[in-house]
Amino acid sequence: LKEEYLKTHHQEQQSRPQQNPHRKAASGVIVDGMEDCLVKFARCCNPLPGDEIIGFITRGYGVSIHKKTCSNVPHPLSDATEPERWIRAHWAGEVKEEFQTTLKIVAGDRSGLLADVTQQLFSMHLFIHSLNSRELKDGRAMISATITVNGLTHLESIINRLNSVSGVEAIQRT
Repeated sequence: LKEEYLKTHHQEQQSRPQQNPHRKAASGVIVDGMEDCLVKFARCCNPLPGDEIIGFITRGYGVSIHKKTCSNVPHPLSDATEPERWIRAHWAGEVKEEFQTTLKIVAGDRSGLLADVTQQLFSMHLFIHSLNSRELKDGRAMISATITVNGLTHLESIINRLNSVSGVEAIQRT
């Protein structure tokens, strides 16, 4: 599939001046061996700058970028039905884009918990896309927060800050 794509676009690339094959892609991702290809981020794992990533050549939709640890990435790749569709990819230096990610926060249920979590997110000037809470069967609370971050380092600082909220037991990125 990669070879077909390269053959199709080979004439276009020859007529253009030579460019650095490792220049920064508009998406912030460099897909090895392919220039100016459509890149989409997989919703199953929501990769962030800083995550190790891999590309999957889709049929008609460009390259889908997954975290290497995504459950949809076969391990080892040689066991995949079509291993040739998996391609190396990496982040292009400093990525200026912002990404949505969802955190699941488990805490001891108490009055004011949601307000305290919201206050921490607000104090970090984060854009909150959605915020939901519910009581678990064991009496603890589960808060789901979809926020905008600019990468893994930013996300880690947010998680560290949320861990300081009284009663928070676990935070998981989904």
